[in-house]
Amino acid sequence: MQIVPVFTIVGWAISALALLMLAPIAYCLLKGDTELALSFSISALVTLFVGGGMILAMRREFTSLGRRETFLAATLIWITVPAFAGLPFYLSDAIPSATNAYFEALSGFTTNGATIIADVAAQPRAILFWRSLLQWTGGFSVLVFLSILAGALNLPGTNPLTRALAKSTRRPVTQRLGYAILSLFKIYTLLTAICILALWFSGMTAFDAFCYGFGTLSTGGFMTGNADGILFSNRAIEVVLMIFMVIAAINFSFHWSFFNGDRRSYFNDPEYRYLLAAIVFGSLCVFLLMSIQSDAPILENLRYAVFNTVSAVTTTGYNMPPVTPAGAPYWPPGALLVILLLMTIGGCTVSTAGGIKLMRISILAKLAGSEISRLSYPSSVSVIKYGNQGVEREQLLAAWVFFLLYFISIVLVTLLLSFDGLDMQSAMTLAVTNLATAGSAAQALIPEVVMGESKFIGYDALPRFSKWIICITMLIGRLEFLAVLSLLNPAIWRR
Repeated sequence: MQIVPVFTIVGWAISALALLMLAPIAYCLLKGDTELALSFSISALVTLFVGGGMILAMRREFTSLGRRETFLAATLIWITVPAFAGLPFYLSDAIPSATNAYFEALSGFTTNGATIIADVAAQPRAILFWRSLLQWTGGFSVLVFLSILAGALNLPGTNPLTRALAKSTRRPVTQRLGYAILSLFKIYTLLTAICILALWFSGMTAFDAFCYGFGTLSTGGFMTGNADGILFSNRAIEVVLMIFMVIAAINFSFHWSFFNGDRRSYFNDPEYRYLLAAIVFGSLCVFLLMSIQSDAPILENLRYAVFNTVSAVTTTGYNMPPVTPAGAPYWPPGALLVILLLMTIGGCTVSTAGGIKLMRISILAKLAGSEISRLSYPSSVSVIKYGNQGVEREQLLAAWVFFLLYFISIVLVTLLLSFDGLDMQSAMTLAVTNLATAGSAAQALIPEVVMGESKFIGYDALPRFSKWIICITMLIGRLEFLAVLSLLNPAIWRR
């Protein structure tokens, strides 16, 4: 195990976070909020001191980065960065609890969107801006992570970083990695800027356009107000959000190839078609169930069905709970089940979306079809293909193991939350949404949960044990399980 590259990368990640805090500091000074600016400044100095110290302590060039080192570095980044990102919440008294501040920061950095803040509208705008900026950074970080580990996670196909990293083996790995990350960052930033401008021209304020632009491209789900869906009363805004949620959930390899001259990149892989099919089929199912089980107008049912389906498949977590003519939010049970299923499926690989991912679902479906066909033709030899590429046995096994681990995790998290006082339905909803990094949707899907003799709305009322369980759930869901679980295997440390 090479510790130098691991701590060097973690140090650079922490130092980059300190530089990122300059944005809310500038915003606070622009608005004349010197007290909040001081909280961010202290947080930035502490963060830069720790990150810079790690870089200086490990200031040696490294030429290789093994699988063990990459797994460890990614896990440490997603554990340590939220600890420093939560400092502004804690020092400014926006979130006076250390556990809650870490929860909020981890939720943002994992693009989960679950918020511990009960009254979001009462928070200073600099705090809301920092949450949105944090989840935007987390979305880009996960793109880099998935691109680097696509081979290690046995994902078929290619991706932008592995192509760029393979261009020149003569240059040091730090230079190759920097070039590849920069090329991906340009695309991610460009799409975000287009989304922000589109939201602004559609009627959002400039501040909300920035926050929702950051949250949409990262499929994060943080909102700037308490009333879900009110900001989306403008139909143009809803359309813009849906378009860019879909763009964010598409494999960024396709975007990278498109911007680098391959105009047919989206047609070379079937995964984007699976995404569109899931949206169409899911919208139809939710619409039919809502039409049958509620008395809302047909057009309103269609509006709610399409928007919430797109939000669920992309695991963004924006929610517009359908309302009855009496004005009360109402989710038909059947539609709720479809929404949770779509969140579990998730978006494309190498995207900011969470869930199992459509590539794995399609591979497992083809494997099931192959086994059923073998019952009729026992001596037949079938080759499972994904697009035009044959799927290797290791890739089939990896998809099946991931699928199994995913549902075992749902069961375990559900049981642990229920042991802490939640009813089984609420515990399962929290487990499914947070494992899919769509935790912001849980608040609308279970607006009132009974715990003993008390009732609550939101994550702030959860016991401390449940909050830490959800933190672990966010982490393993964002890091694709294997990166975290592999570190628990003693064999990987002996190699």
